Amino acid sequence: MDDETELRARLTGADPVVADLVLAAFHGDEELDATLATGMVPQPLTKAGDAESGAPESPDVFLESIEVAGFRGVGRAVTLELRPRPGLTLVIGRNGSGKSSFAEAAELALTDDSMRWAGRPVVFREGWRNLHHDGDTEITVRLRLGGDHPPVTIHRHWDAAAKNPEDAARQPAVAPAWLGKVGLYRPFLSARDLERVITAKPAELYDALAPILGLGPLAAADARLQARRKECEDRVKAVKAGFSQLKVQLAEVDDDRAGQALKALGSRAGTADLTTLTRLAAGDGEGTDAAGAAAARRLLDDDLPDLASTLDSLVVAQEDADRLGGSESVTAGRTADLLRRALDHHAAEGDQRCPVCRTGNLDAVWRAEAEAAAVRLEAAAAESRSATGRFEAARRAVEENLTLVRRELSRAGNALAGVLPEPADRLREVLSELPGTAAGVAAVRVAWERVVTAYADLVEAATRWLVRRQNVWQEPAAALRRWLAAAEVVQTEAGELSRLVAARAALGTALDGIRSERLAAFVGQSEHIWRRLRQESNVELREMRMEGANTQRRVRFPVTVDGSEANALAVMSQGELHALGLSVFLPRAAAEASPYRFVIVDDPVQSMDPAKVDGLAEVLGEIAKSRQVVVFTHDDRLPEAIRRLGLEATVWEVSRRARSVVDLRMADDPADRYLADAFALAAAKSLPDEARYPVVAGFCRSALEAASMDAYRARRYREGATHRQVEQKLAAANTAHQRLTLTLLDDLKRGDELYPYLDQTYGSWAADTLRAVAEGAHGTRRASMTTLVKNTSDLVERLR
Repeated sequence: MDDETELRARLTGADPVVADLVLAAFHGDEELDATLATGMVPQPLTKAGDAESGAPESPDVFLESIEVAGFRGVGRAVTLELRPRPGLTLVIGRNGSGKSSFAEAAELALTDDSMRWAGRPVVFREGWRNLHHDGDTEITVRLRLGGDHPPVTIHRHWDAAAKNPEDAARQPAVAPAWLGKVGLYRPFLSARDLERVITAKPAELYDALAPILGLGPLAAADARLQARRKECEDRVKAVKAGFSQLKVQLAEVDDDRAGQALKALGSRAGTADLTTLTRLAAGDGEGTDAAGAAAARRLLDDDLPDLASTLDSLVVAQEDADRLGGSESVTAGRTADLLRRALDHHAAEGDQRCPVCRTGNLDAVWRAEAEAAAVRLEAAAAESRSATGRFEAARRAVEENLTLVRRELSRAGNALAGVLPEPADRLREVLSELPGTAAGVAAVRVAWERVVTAYADLVEAATRWLVRRQNVWQEPAAALRRWLAAAEVVQTEAGELSRLVAARAALGTALDGIRSERLAAFVGQSEHIWRRLRQESNVELREMRMEGANTQRRVRFPVTVDGSEANALAVMSQGELHALGLSVFLPRAAAEASPYRFVIVDDPVQSMDPAKVDGLAEVLGEIAKSRQVVVFTHDDRLPEAIRRLGLEATVWEVSRRARSVVDLRMADDPADRYLADAFALAAAKSLPDEARYPVVAGFCRSALEAASMDAYRARRYREGATHRQVEQKLAAANTAHQRLTLTLLDDLKRGDELYPYLDQTYGSWAADTLRAVAEGAHGTRRASMTTLVKNTSDLVERLR
C-alpha cells in the first residue's frame, strides 16, 4: 500500500474539507495553496514522489576498495582492498595506526562530510590533511554495483592550495542518483554516530531514524500544513501585538479622533469596530472638530472679495459724475431738445422769422448753425448721463461686495469660532463695524482695511491649525491603517486557519498510526540486536517509540531493570549505552530499502564487557550474511571472539611507520583459516586418524573453494564483468571441482578438462591433490594428512 492510499484510508470519516486539505498538502505546495484559495482540490493530482518514479531502481552497492593519500593519518598512497559481496571484514590496528582514516575517507568521499567534525568546534576539522605528505590529498572509493550496472569510482582530489575539506575537486562531477540516499540510510557507524543516542537532542535522534520509515512525504505534508498554519498564526499574533501597541500610541495623542479610535478598538482585537476605524484612518474628516476643519479648508480655498477695487471704481465714477453733472448738463440737454424742435419746425414751415423771439431769421445759415449746436449739446448731455450711470453701478458693486463679504466672512467666523475663537471673534467684530452702504467711501475703506487685517490673521491661524491637526493625526492614522490592513487579512483567514488546525490534527493522527505500524519491524530488529548484545545485562529494552512532531519529536527507549520500568539513559552503563546505539543504528544501516549493501563500523567495542563483545561478534556475523560489513577496531577482543565463535571473516592488519607510512597486511582470510585449522587438526595426535582425516580433507576442500572463488572474482572484475554476472556464475558452481573449473577454465562445461589442465599447468601433484581432497572428505585416503594439507596450501598459493 502506497503512502497516499494508506493516508486516504486513515482519513476515512474525517470532514471531507479537512481530508482534501491534508491530501493537497501531501501532493505539494501548489496543490495546498490552490485548495486553500478555492476550497477544492485541483485535479488531476500528481502523487508525491511521482517525479522520481521513472528513475531507475537503485542498484546494490558494495565497496571494492578505499585508496587514501595524504588524508588524516595516512601519508603516501595506500589501498584497502575489500571483497565486494556480503561478508565480514575486520580492519585491526592499534590506536594511531591510521585504520580509521580509511573509514573517514570513505565517509567524506560519499557524503561530502564527516561525523568527526560535523556540528563540532572548528578544531576538529584541523588535521584533515596529513602532516607528513607533501603532495596532493586524494581519496578514491571504488564501488561494485549489483546487477548489470558498471562499477563506479568516486574520486576526491585536493591540491596543495586547498584549505578545507569542502575544497575538493570531485569525480564524477555529477554523482549517481542513488548516492543521494547516503544521508538517508547512512552506511557509516562511527563512535560519533553511536554517541548520538546519548548526546543528541531528541529531535536530532528522531530525524536520524525517521527517514528509513519512509515517512518523508507524510512529514513533508505536515511541514507544509504547519508552515501555512504558522503564517496565519503569526499574523494573528502580530495583530494582537499591534492592537496593544496601537492603544498605547493612541492614548498619547491629544486629538479627539484618537479618543474615538480607542473607543472603536474596544478591549480585544477581535471585537474592534473596523468600519469606524476605517473611516477614522481614511483622513482627518472625523472628530468633533471636523466641521471646523472643513470651514478652515473652505476659508483657505476661497478668495476674499476685491472690495478695494470696487471702492476705487466708485471714487472715480463719483468724480466723473460730479465733473460732468449739475445745471449745465441739464441746460445743455434742454437746449438741444429745443433746437431739435426748431429744426423740425423749419423743416416743416420753411424759412421765416423766429416765432419765439421774432428778431432772428430761420434760414439755411441758421439751420446749419443750429444743427451743429444741437449735436454738441446732446453729446454733453449724454456724457453727463453716462458718468451718472457709472457712479450708480460702482455704488451697487460696492454695496453688493459689502453684503457678500459680511455674509461669507460671518459664516466663516461663526464656523471657526469653536476651534479658533480669538481670530474668529476679531473678524466678526470688525465685520459688525463695516458699513452696509457705499455712503462715505473713506469710512468704508478704513473699516475694510480692518476686515482685511482680521481676515489675514484668521487665515494664518487656520493654516497653522490645519497643519498641526494633520501632523498630529498623520502617524496615528498611518499606524491605524496598517493595523486595519493586517486585521482584515486575519479576519479573512479565520476560516482558513481553522481548517489548517483541523487538517494538522487529522494528519497527526494518521501519521501516528502509520509510523507505529512501520516502526514495529524496525523495533523488532533493534530489540533482537539488543538481546544479542546485552548478554548478561539485566536491562531489557521494551518497545522503542518515536513520538511527536515538529519541536516535540523524540525517540523514547523504555527499559525494565529486573522487571522495574526505568529510563534507558538513566540506568544503563556506558557499555550498555554503546550497545543501545548499535541496536538503534545497525538496523537503519542494514535497511532493506537501502541501496548500500555495505556497512562501515568504526570502533564499536568501546566500554563493552567480554560477554557483550561475543554478542557483537554474533550480530556482525548475522548481518554479514546479507551485507558487506567492514569493522575497524583496535580492540583485540573482537577478532578473538570472531575466531573463537568460528565466524568467517577477512582480517586486515594496519600498521604505521615513521612519517605516516601506513602498511596493510592480510592477517587472515577464509582460505588461510581453513588451512590453519587443517594443519592444527592434522597435528592433533590425540585423536584417531579415522576421525581426523575426513575433517582435515573437508578443511582443505573449503580452502580450495574459497581461494578459487576469490581468484575468479578478482579476474572477472578486472575484465569488466558486472557483479550480477560474477555471482550468477558462482551460484552455479557448488563443488570444489566445479569452482576450480570456473576459475581456471571459465566454463563449467569444461569440467572434463580440469585434471589435464592441472597436470599440464602445475604438475600431476595438483590434480592428485584435488582428487585426494574430494575423496578424503568421504573417508578415502590418497595421501597422509600432512602431505594433503601442504599440497593444498601450495595449490591455494598457485590459485592466488
